[in-house]
Amino acid sequence: MPKIKYTKRDDGRYKCKYGDKQFYGHTLVEAMKKRDAWIQAEKSGLIHQAEGIGFREYALNWVHVYRAQAGAPQQKQYLNMMESFADFLPHKAIKDINATDIQSFCNHLSVYSTSYINKFMTTIRGVFKSAYAEGVILRNPVDSVIRPKGKKCEGHRPLETWERNLVFSTCHEHDFGLAAVTMMLAGLRRGEVLALDVDRDVDFEHHTLTVREAVSFREGNHAVLTEGKTENARRVIPLAPPLEDALCGHHGLLCTKEHGELMSLSAFERKFESWRTFLETKINGCHKRWYGKTREHKALLAEGKMLPPWQNITIRCHDFRVDFCTQAYFAGVPIKTLQAWMGHADAVLIMRVYAKLTQEQETSDADKFRTYLAQTISLSGDVTSDFNKDV
Repeated sequence: MPKIKYTKRDDGRYKCKYGDKQFYGHTLVEAMKKRDAWIQAEKSGLIHQAEGIGFREYALNWVHVYRAQAGAPQQKQYLNMMESFADFLPHKAIKDINATDIQSFCNHLSVYSTSYINKFMTTIRGVFKSAYAEGVILRNPVDSVIRPKGKKCEGHRPLETWERNLVFSTCHEHDFGLAAVTMMLAGLRRGEVLALDVDRDVDFEHHTLTVREAVSFREGNHAVLTEGKTENARRVIPLAPPLEDALCGHHGLLCTKEHGELMSLSAFERKFESWRTFLETKINGCHKRWYGKTREHKALLAEGKMLPPWQNITIRCHDFRVDFCTQAYFAGVPIKTLQAWMGHADAVLIMRVYAKLTQEQETSDADKFRTYLAQTISLSGDVTSDFNKDV
């Protein structure tokens, strides 16, 4: 057995060498263990240039390389995910992260939506898969991680009748009102309504609305005009009489910044939230900050009476498209026709809405059937007298 060469430093630590690499330990055994581990890793294919690379450094670089085609908002979400995981394990190199570390972090994600969890799992799996392929780690610890169940989200919904009436009746009272009613009665996407020019796109003579382009925020906060989300986005939609009345007399874009230019993403979000606050104030009689503090409310409380319940406005932008699809269902519009009006490449998404509505309609019809039978058939009635009466 060859003699082990080592030296003892002035500080009491031991040093041994392997090639041009030096290993240190408080004891000779400790130093030799480090050297043997290095040799074993080298035989297994581990790249020593990445020996001490942290997860944060590797993952953030991975996002920039493998998610380069994603839009700015989407890429920001990927980066935030990896930052959160890196903060959970701030002092671990990527090669030292095991399945237990990842599972512990994933267990905390159960409060998020299933969609978010799936996106995180896909991303973290991609990071470790690349690290394994490049020889940065010896195994992929994500393989044994159990995906947590996420919080079930309600998803988008059609508007209720009172919401629909409120949106339409107040369309001229707020800067976003016309955009809201157009999305509701024409099924436009957010970017499509921001790019809609009434003078160019609305034909009052032939009662049509043409979608020619859309605003995109894929590059960040700044608005960029595009040809639409898909090649089917350019389309002609029938102009409903209520929408025609609402748009009559309006010129140019429906919703703009102060000087008439296209809205940025942040400007749109502020405008949309302002509109929802306006609707809440409208139906509740006061701003939420004054709820319980107005003279009328104080008088009710002084009399020992309950305040009227606060009515929240929970409408989201995509709810307008679901509502448009719902109204088309009840109007008997064929799926292929609605597919063209919605600008979808296929009818899968429309079928989801139609299937849900059909199920709801079946439940409603079943309730009506049970009520009818309960009212017309009685087990405790005098059957003989009813028979004699009929005879």
